[in-house]
Amino acid sequence: MKRTALSLILLIILTTCSTRRRQYDAVLAEIDNLTEVDADSARRRLATLRHLMEEANEGTRAYYQLLRVKADDKAMVKHTSDSLICRVAEYFEGNAQSGHLPEAYYYVGRVNSDLQNGEKALIYFQKALLEDSTHLSTRLKSRIFAQMGYIYLRNGLFEDAIGMQQLAHFYCEQIGDTLGMRYSQEDIQTIARLSEKVTISQVPKAEMMAKVQKLNEQVKNHLLYQKNKQLQTETKNRGHAVWGVILAAIVVLAFAERVVLRLRKQVKEQKEGAAVTPAPSSKRQFYDKDISQLLTTHIHNNKTLKTADWQLIEERLIASFPTFRDHLYSLYNFSETEYHICLLIKLEVSPSNMAKLMATGNSTISQNRLRMQQKVFNGEGTAKDWDKFILSL
Repeated sequence: MKRTALSLILLIILTTCSTRRRQYDAVLAEIDNLTEVDADSARRRLATLRHLMEEANEGTRAYYQLLRVKADDKAMVKHTSDSLICRVAEYFEGNAQSGHLPEAYYYVGRVNSDLQNGEKALIYFQKALLEDSTHLSTRLKSRIFAQMGYIYLRNGLFEDAIGMQQLAHFYCEQIGDTLGMRYSQEDIQTIARLSEKVTISQVPKAEMMAKVQKLNEQVKNHLLYQKNKQLQTETKNRGHAVWGVILAAIVVLAFAERVVLRLRKQVKEQKEGAAVTPAPSSKRQFYDKDISQLLTTHIHNNKTLKTADWQLIEERLIASFPTFRDHLYSLYNFSETEYHICLLIKLEVSPSNMAKLMATGNSTISQNRLRMQQKVFNGEGTAKDWDKFILSL
């Protein structure tokens, strides 16, 4: 009898706690939606819930704190520290199934951007983009790219800033966010005007791009480490039998990776060699002795292509592929930089050599190729897919 009564009491307590949690989550979700349209009202509602959060579970409290930072950000309240949002992100890293991790990463980036800590902001924006989650919405993508554009702008990387804003505009367009499209278009025009007035030395630009590239690699390595750590934990919980399967798979994957890396190295060497060593025209889609020598000399001497060089390249290429330029511009209005990248792709120049010929970073070349692919093919495909498409024209 006593045991039955005790079980009944525990059941009532658990039911009450579960019901209360659902109520809290429903209220917070409502405030989350309100934040998008009236941040000041959302801040007031969050303030009234502060004392109730003392009895809420850790997940609900983390969501509440995320909304506090979000509402402050939307209401243009100046951020003074990232300690709170970093703790929130750390919690959601261990509870990614909640769906709030990409947004938590975004707001760590936003806060650090306001604090003028651009490097840390870029790291967390990249984490949000690389997070393997269905909760990374199109709207959040547009905001991430816009914020990255502002950081590039502050560092004088005008072309990259415009590229980021174009991606922001693209994702706003996907969801019909006309206000976001207008803002990103205005930002693109403003940056373009600034780039005409301000001249930035190539040295600090190159240093900044190298730093951005290094940050991107750090983020990727960190996420791979986290995923590997998570896999190991899950595998351990499943028992030794599963360990054997995983270890066998790792051995196979490691071997396969070595083979793939070797093949990639061979392909890269062949591509780079193609730009330096003249190849028979039968083995290449396009071959011109003068163009090959021009590219070889510039790459060897680390020189960028000038206006006259681009005119010669276009003239010779169009002679062999008369519809190439018209076909490209029928897709959308390419910028000069994008068009030049397309010319070099058609010449089968490797991305690393493109960066040398255009005095920019490898990441910029990759971002431009990806951006063109996503614009033309409605957000689908990779930078390599764009290369294949250009070579098919």
